[in-house]
Amino acid sequence: MTKLQKDHLMILLESIDSKVQITMESVSALDNKIDAVRVELKEDIAILDCKIMGLSARVDAVDKKIDAVDKKVDAVDKKVDAVYEELVAHRNDTELHRRPTKRLKKVA
Repeated sequence: MTKLQKDHLMILLESIDSKVQITMESVSALDNKIDAVRVELKEDIAILDCKIMGLSARVDAVDKKIDAVDKKVDAVDKKVDAVYEELVAHRNDTELHRRPTKRLKKVA
């Protein structure tokens, strides 16, 4: 190999070396960015988990309130039924509200 060929080979090797070095630096920079994003995502996920826990507690509280309202509605329904039964009994006992009975026709 001649000196000129060796010089050309050295220039090519230096060029390849610098390109490999730039590629390695780029990979390292991307790796650092990926790590930073991973940390941010973990923090965001932790925040979302806390928010979900808070929402779950709120949903549980709303469910309890709905159950209480259901019980109150059931109690009111029972009271309405009782009043209705009393009203029917009162109407049946009061002559003015009784259903008219069939009158007998007078035979002449």
